[in-house]
Amino acid sequence: MRDGAPPTAFEFYIGGSAGPSLYVRLADGRLLYEWASAGGYSGVVTEASPTPEEWARFREIADRLGVREWEPEYVSAHSCCDVTYWHLRMDMDGRKIVVRGANAYPGSPGPEVSKQFREFLAAVKRLIGREP
Repeated sequence: MRDGAPPTAFEFYIGGSAGPSLYVRLADGRLLYEWASAGGYSGVVTEASPTPEEWARFREIADRLGVREWEPEYVSAHSCCDVTYWHLRMDMDGRKIVVRGANAYPGSPGPEVSKQFREFLAAVKRLIGREP
């Protein structure tokens, strides 16, 4: 099994002006997350406690999906209205990853959410205990 330590830094956001949003961040060794709707923040921050095995699985998935090779920015021509924004900042194994998108995703030629990105989002949700 791979290293079960959390990344040195981790922040992930996905949301838009109308739909639900998720904000996850690592702060002082604690994994905090917040769900919100209608583009705002709920103000309800919850703490998750991933095990070393869960962090190891997350690392394996991130490596398999090639997260370290994602482009810095994904923007679609369809990014004018009803936009889903996302960003990822992660320092893992001495490598800083900063990626963001607006209605565009790694592994997708258009505004459709790619299988690759859906798998990454599912891995993030598993970390906070929100996916099977």
